[in-house]
Amino acid sequence: MHGSPFPILGLSGGIAAGKSFVAGKLAARGWAVVDADGLAREAVLPGSEGLSALVAAFGPSCLRPDGALDRAWLAAHVFSDDAARARLNAILHPRIEALLAGRLAGLPADTRGAVLDAALWVERGKAHHFDAFWTVDAPEALRLQRLQARDGISREAALARLRAQATPPERALHADLVIPNDGRDLAGILAGAEAALLANWKVRRARTWRTPMPAPFSADQLRDVLATLLSRGGDYGEAFVERRRAHALGMDDGRMEDVLASETFGASLRLVDGETTRFADLIAPTFEELTDAARTLAAPGTGAAAEVPALVLKTHPTPSPVERDPGRVALSEKVALVRRAEALARTEAEALRPGALKQVSVGYGDSTQRVWIAAAESRDGAWSGALTEDHRTQVVLRANVTAGDGTQLQTGYQALGETRGFELFTDEAVAHTVREAARLAVQALDAQPAPAGTFPVVLCSSAGGTMIHEACGHGLEADLALAGMSAFAGKLGQKVAAEGVTIIDDGTLPHKRGSQAIDDEGNPVSRVVLIENGVLKAYLQSRKTSRKMNAEPTGNGRRESYRHLPIPRMRNTFLAAGGEAPEAILRDLDRGLLVKRMGGGQVDTVTGNFVFQVTEGYWVENGEPKYPVKNATLSGCGPEVLKGLTRIGSDLHHFDIGTCGKDGQGVPVSDALPTILCPALVVGGTAEPLPSVI
Repeated sequence: MHGSPFPILGLSGGIAAGKSFVAGKLAARGWAVVDADGLAREAVLPGSEGLSALVAAFGPSCLRPDGALDRAWLAAHVFSDDAARARLNAILHPRIEALLAGRLAGLPADTRGAVLDAALWVERGKAHHFDAFWTVDAPEALRLQRLQARDGISREAALARLRAQATPPERALHADLVIPNDGRDLAGILAGAEAALLANWKVRRARTWRTPMPAPFSADQLRDVLATLLSRGGDYGEAFVERRRAHALGMDDGRMEDVLASETFGASLRLVDGETTRFADLIAPTFEELTDAARTLAAPGTGAAAEVPALVLKTHPTPSPVERDPGRVALSEKVALVRRAEALARTEAEALRPGALKQVSVGYGDSTQRVWIAAAESRDGAWSGALTEDHRTQVVLRANVTAGDGTQLQTGYQALGETRGFELFTDEAVAHTVREAARLAVQALDAQPAPAGTFPVVLCSSAGGTMIHEACGHGLEADLALAGMSAFAGKLGQKVAAEGVTIIDDGTLPHKRGSQAIDDEGNPVSRVVLIENGVLKAYLQSRKTSRKMNAEPTGNGRRESYRHLPIPRMRNTFLAAGGEAPEAILRDLDRGLLVKRMGGGQVDTVTGNFVFQVTEGYWVENGEPKYPVKNATLSGCGPEVLKGLTRIGSDLHHFDIGTCGKDGQGVPVSDALPTILCPALVVGGTAEPLPSVI
């Protein structure tokens, strides 16, 4: 796909949003449109190998009397059965992709561009595989009307089909363009977007499908290392090679106190033999040293030598193209960024409350990591081998502002960070970050002590998904579930949350802090639906846990560095958007707490009990924020919170960033939620307790 001489546009949209209508508009502008739904029909024509595979999987009941596929029968079974849907996708998707490749290869080289029209690019984790990705949206009421009229189904059945797909706010997170197909004239929108795409698609493609970096070891050398590692038996062997460069600057009260730079090169070997794992890590190894370490790990084995096949490097597109590699940005420019942010924070704080500013601290960091992962695995008596690589870039700017009034000190904190290059730090983005830090510090001086009691709590989208990550997400990691250290252990297929609650972990979100092309075991990243409409659907899997649970790896095997073993970890975890207007949720709150920003906290993954700090909150009466509060905490039980959610907003847009710690390892993550109403949380505060509403 990325070798085509013309741009490739991925086009998607929910059922009945009108993506086929938009595809027709693009066809009229000279684009070649390839309809994936049409290819799906072609893949199962009477007499085809694809139709035979469907009959073998679903039985002869899926056929009409004339021998063709009974699509109505199949839809009725698939939309209500996750396992059946997975079987269908496993049969159809490879065949559709083969047909798709054939269609693209058959297009003339002077084609204006190709539109790949499919409903499930986001759900399949493929939205970042194109030169641009557009999605078509329309109001839900209009989509329901169209779907009922088109397919002659009830409103409930139409809603079920809509709920089986990603929500419009989630698709928008992936999209370069959201096309509003609500009856307006689209000519101007399409013309402008088309011009921009035609002007820059080659640059975008080069950044997305990056040229592989020269590896410290050749493919043949890595194969020899794996052969040595598995020379005395084993089920799985792996070599993980890493180069990393990092820079950090720290300014405190106008003084540049930290200027740090580091470069590391290392490798690790892992041998899995039944339930036994043997591991070694080496600093800056030569090929001979790596081979010696492989021989040492292999020595206790008593099995037959593996037949490791030749390794061919496979590249994967990144969801986070980089424009300015921070490793190539001059130190003077980074220093200037920190000084500019520090000066702006001082100016903003002084403007808000003259004389209140006590301290400003600004920190900058960047990390460029390159990894190469060679692996050999035995399944069903046959050996396979893989060699993958990834280039990951992280940048972050942090601002701490402390204000005081003679009796107290209050701090405001904000961070700006993504899997992006130095281009992230625009004047607008930097100004917004430091102004928010200054605002939070000064506003906290006027905040009143939070009341204590059990109250309804509205969590805004701006609060980030700390609760989802800590109180729920860790319990959905497969190693904790296997160990019985999760409130969700043993509950696959069971109702664990309220209807409408869907929790997703997605490593393909563009530029989010937990996104990358592959995980640290070489598996392509994916979108994993953990809880769907209240039902537990999956855990986050590493290669090791997936073998134990007879599941597929989900691309969540992550490690801090070559010195660590990979374990199941979250990436970008969020509660999917609902259909309610956020302002309506707040308006209906008679008395309770509005939380706009969350801080750190603690959680017990076995029970799901949590305690979190509130860094920006407001006491609410009759739907109106009355005053800001300070020293507030939230306590509750994550699984119980999920069961009690009754109102979920449509405003999924803000992802908090952080470094998640587990088993002594830290990895970059992000999390989010829409505005939600938690009917009853324990609010801890230093004011006199108020009578609880609950």
